[in-house]
Amino acid sequence: MVKENKLVTKFREENKDFPQYILDEVTKHLPSKVTDANVKKILVKIAEEYEDSLISPYEAIGVITAQSVGEPSTQMTLNTFHFAGVASSSVQGLPRLIEILDVKKNLESPQMRIHLTEKFNNEASVKLVAGKIKETKLVEIASSSDIDTENKKVTIKLDMKALKKFDLEAEAIISYLDRKIRKDSEIVDGKILEVKGTATSGLKDLMGLKELAYNSIVYGIKGVSDVNLTKTDGEYLITTQGISLKNVKKIEGVDVDRLFCNDINEIFDTYGIEAARALIINELMEVVNSQGLSVNERHVLLIADAMCYIGEPRGMTRYGIVADKLNVLTKASFETALKHISKGAIMNEINPLTSITENIMTNQMVNVGTGIPKVAVKPRAK
Repeated sequence: MVKENKLVTKFREENKDFPQYILDEVTKHLPSKVTDANVKKILVKIAEEYEDSLISPYEAIGVITAQSVGEPSTQMTLNTFHFAGVASSSVQGLPRLIEILDVKKNLESPQMRIHLTEKFNNEASVKLVAGKIKETKLVEIASSSDIDTENKKVTIKLDMKALKKFDLEAEAIISYLDRKIRKDSEIVDGKILEVKGTATSGLKDLMGLKELAYNSIVYGIKGVSDVNLTKTDGEYLITTQGISLKNVKKIEGVDVDRLFCNDINEIFDTYGIEAARALIINELMEVVNSQGLSVNERHVLLIADAMCYIGEPRGMTRYGIVADKLNVLTKASFETALKHISKGAIMNEINPLTSITENIMTNQMVNVGTGIPKVAVKPRAK
């Protein structure tokens, strides 16, 4: 542990309201042989910069944030691109920005990054874990198939080597089959799957049964369509197409402390609102930085707070944070103005002009900045 300079300690005690983490960073990076005169200069400079960084009272920070993020985002690319050296594509630019701000549930490229514990950080173990994660359909462990129109059934010969690879018993496959064919299926001779049709089943019906059987997931996690293995600085990383954090956490060897996905809703359901807020901040900054744009992180912090302050992530949509607005004119300023105004009139709602938006719409003085103080002039006595 780094010993703190006596002048930093004194400054900390005399300035209780000063952010402690800043002083922690000073202690961390302060040279061991620094003079007291230089420490005083450093503390004075830090205090000045901190004072300059504070927002003025009643400043319209929401408008500043909207402008600071909105203007650079118009320069973002409208398409997607691939990261060099990574097999799976990553959505960036404006499409990813919209996914984050709208808190979309169906992502264009849902991904997980999975690190392994030290014990499983070897080639054999990482392949085993990857096999347990990637969804495996029956077609991948079937060697051949046949449609018997006379006996109204479909027979699928299983690849015994593939079964051994996934450590699967042939009889266990029945429970994984599509529910429409599960009860009419059985294993014959320990290596053949038979799916029976009805007495009236024709060739088209039997082909449909075969398709259902082939597309049934018999191993791995449903929704994880692909996995990619990489090795950096001696550590293996599994990147997936598809997300299921709750199921991945159950797999032995997965480092749950470093488990990551790019789905805000999945993170919220698994780890809670603070983790979701952190993901929003990190993903927004990653999108902005990847486009070579400059946006102060404090603007992104404000956006994340606005999206998460009620205890669950809400998108910047009329069904998200706008739905929480109480006043009619504020809702009408976002989308579907006629709908909100008509409903407000029918319900005889009263709209006090308290927000910036409402005052601008009605040409009134806004209650921020210079609109806050009131000046009264006392007339001279005659």
